[in-house]
Amino acid sequence: MEADAASPTGYYATFVYEEETSAATKVELYSDTFHHFTIQDGFKNPYKPEAYKPGMFPAGGNSDTTYYLFLEKIKDNLWGGRVPLSSGAYPYNFRITNPDGTTTARLDDSNNPTLTNTATNVSSVSSMVYIPYNKKTMGKGDWLDRLVELPRKDKKTGTVETVAYTGVAGDMRGLAVYLPDSYNPDRKKPYKVLYLSHGMSGVPYGNELRWMNEGAVANMTDNLIADGRAEPFVVVTMNNQDLSWNYKRIEQDQFEYIMPYVEANYNVSNEPGGRAYAGLSMGGVTANRMYFNHADDFAYFGIWSYAVTGDELDNIGSYRNLDDPSVMVGVGIWDYLIDPVQNLHTALNEEGIEHAYVEVPAAHDWKAWHLLYAAFVEDHLWKKEKDKKQAKEK
Repeated sequence: MEADAASPTGYYATFVYEEETSAATKVELYSDTFHHFTIQDGFKNPYKPEAYKPGMFPAGGNSDTTYYLFLEKIKDNLWGGRVPLSSGAYPYNFRITNPDGTTTARLDDSNNPTLTNTATNVSSVSSMVYIPYNKKTMGKGDWLDRLVELPRKDKKTGTVETVAYTGVAGDMRGLAVYLPDSYNPDRKKPYKVLYLSHGMSGVPYGNELRWMNEGAVANMTDNLIADGRAEPFVVVTMNNQDLSWNYKRIEQDQFEYIMPYVEANYNVSNEPGGRAYAGLSMGGVTANRMYFNHADDFAYFGIWSYAVTGDELDNIGSYRNLDDPSVMVGVGIWDYLIDPVQNLHTALNEEGIEHAYVEVPAAHDWKAWHLLYAAFVEDHLWKKEKDKKQAKEK
């Protein structure tokens, strides 16, 4: 990534694919969040990165919005190209065409590899590129400055540990654990902990690494803590895809295996006031079910990009203590699953249940989840206790 006055965003990201042999006949760079959109034109009118104008928003999330760039062959085993991008974190991959005409996709960048759980040998999907913010070329306004998604350049950074635990089926399963800068395993007051679920991405691509890698959780949490916008806390991500989104098994795994493992191995809270649960897409449904069934076990919930429907939603009045936790419901304005999320928002209003509702300029994609996570942490997470303290002081 480099600043360049010739770029419509002020920056170009340059990509080089290096193959072990020079057998590929074609190499393409692709990402489902490189296209940009405007509020006025909507999601049906994507702009290619080179057509970027100030105030546009990156979005995508599906095959119809995937951007492909044919790379030029530089020499025998190197292919390259560059793309202007606006501020934020972007997943990308390569696709090659083999001599026999077949293609191989979902290739990450060998010189910029995706995250791997060394305890289970499971890997995430994409490589990542990070673009700064330039208000002169990108404009001013809500959601345009995404510097929070970028890695910090100082030493105020936490760490991500990848571990294995014995799960609900008696198998070894993976977790990723973010520990904040200067994490102290002997600190007298345990750290608060957020349990965070990914969505459905096809086996084996939905796993415990997606939030930490494509979701840029470590970067965002580092920045929010270092800037004083959040207190230091721990984030735990799990692999609910392996349980085929069977809520009863996910619930059992969470309470009987994940939380006991985390609480035994890390200095985290085992009290409801120090625990939160959030998720995206199918993880959003999971977070919604956790909220309906375990409002006494977590003090904060983030329900993003999908929500329960049918009888589960219609029977909202039968669930206990839904007023107690702090809840943020969120979705991208171009998300194809926006209706269930809005319906949950409406149902909570009808029940008189206070909650936050956030819509962001994105679709069913990582750009939405970056914005929703950052907003959740900065504006909602662990604020309930602070608000009560301030009210008492007044």
